[in-house]
Amino acid sequence: MKNSLLPRHVMLLGHLCMLALLVLSVWFAEERVLLIDSAYQLFYDINHESILINDNRFSMVLSQLIPWLLIKLHVPLRYLIIVYSVGFILIAWCCYWVSSCLLDNRQAAILMVFSLLGMRATFFHCLSETFQLMFYAPLLYALLVTSKRGWWYWPSLLFVEALAVFIHPIALFFVLFIVGFRLIHNNRLKIDAGSVVVMLWMVILLVAKALLGTSGHDQSFLPTHDSLQYALANFFQLNSIKFFYIHFPDLYLFPMLLWIITLVGYIRNSQWLKLAFVGLFVPAFFAMSVIVYWQGDGPIGMERTYLPLFFFIGLAFIEDELKRLTIWPQRVVFILFAVLLLVRFVSIGMSSRPYANRMAEIERIAMQARDQGIHKLLVTKSTAEEIFPINIWGLALESMMYTARDGADRAVTIYIEENDFDRTDSLYSDTDVYVAVNWWKRWPIEELNPHFFSLPPQGYKLLVVKDGSYSFEDL
Repeated sequence: MKNSLLPRHVMLLGHLCMLALLVLSVWFAEERVLLIDSAYQLFYDINHESILINDNRFSMVLSQLIPWLLIKLHVPLRYLIIVYSVGFILIAWCCYWVSSCLLDNRQAAILMVFSLLGMRATFFHCLSETFQLMFYAPLLYALLVTSKRGWWYWPSLLFVEALAVFIHPIALFFVLFIVGFRLIHNNRLKIDAGSVVVMLWMVILLVAKALLGTSGHDQSFLPTHDSLQYALANFFQLNSIKFFYIHFPDLYLFPMLLWIITLVGYIRNSQWLKLAFVGLFVPAFFAMSVIVYWQGDGPIGMERTYLPLFFFIGLAFIEDELKRLTIWPQRVVFILFAVLLLVRFVSIGMSSRPYANRMAEIERIAMQARDQGIHKLLVTKSTAEEIFPINIWGLALESMMYTARDGADRAVTIYIEENDFDRTDSLYSDTDVYVAVNWWKRWPIEELNPHFFSLPPQGYKLLVVKDGSYSFEDL
């Protein structure tokens, strides 16, 4: 940027944002960690005293290393949850620091902060791969364009790209955008060694992933022939695009305005290749996201679906349009940016209510159950929907860990079953079984890590709600 000290202030703003995220990750540690995937991962790590890698997402090792060491040391669960929550923010802050300080690429660092505008409910999905990509991808870009070179350069470039590719399949689009954006120079294509290496390395990594195989989880999101036809025919009525409409004013208006401003800048400066690339890539990715997630999802799922748009739009605006601004427009952008970030952090706090209320309801049920000597509960889907503000598949894991924070023997688990489940199933009368999730139902109690969890030898009771009060019945 010219004629301005704005970047220095933006760097300070970025560090303040990272600090704010760190504080929030401590304050809302239980709400963040004891939720779906993160609860499953931490529960697995505790009971196996190892690190869980699903679908070849080897980059997940980074966020699990310190918790794994603390599990080995039998650190109390309450503190383990906090460390697990904080770890993801510390990794993000390290990416920010490397980009802004070591590589001196303030544009990439600003881009990381800009991506925070697309997060709200996503904050409570602490192991969100897309969130991590919003820091790995700018760091990869900073490495690709840096003039600082040494023995460390190529290993670092390849390592960061591997981190991105092995965190989520969507990384493919980030790499394609980075390389495509890098290749276009002064309305011409300019091939450089770094871009060629990045593309070749990506091909190698994708082949390696294919050879290693997956559980099929990622492929399950791909649309079938029938769903694709339906999505194309009903594009503007799909649940996925309805989420975008509803949250356009508070989440997506600002980046869309920046995208339009950037495209206008390309036209004014006759940058036709950049205009075509950025002008087509963003709507193409948007359309793909709408179609792939045509059925829609909760706030967490839909936010992370559209989160990459902040990277694509932000990179183009920061690199090509922001630097053209004089001092006063830069200051206006900075002030607006700061205000929007403040609003976003406030909205994160306000979004915590259903997650906090969920934890409070689990504790209320657990206290009543413990008073009656009950530690293993079943609840039907319809009852769970009545009780909990957020009703999802990991309740048995989440309730187990939340209630065991103050001692292994205080653990109470609540498992969700279908409304018409078989009450005579011997699984639920077996006193030595813990039912975790629907694909992992039979877990011998004796195999639970005794330093963290202890369930008495008893069968399951049915949790019933009547007139706002809880009772427990025999199956």
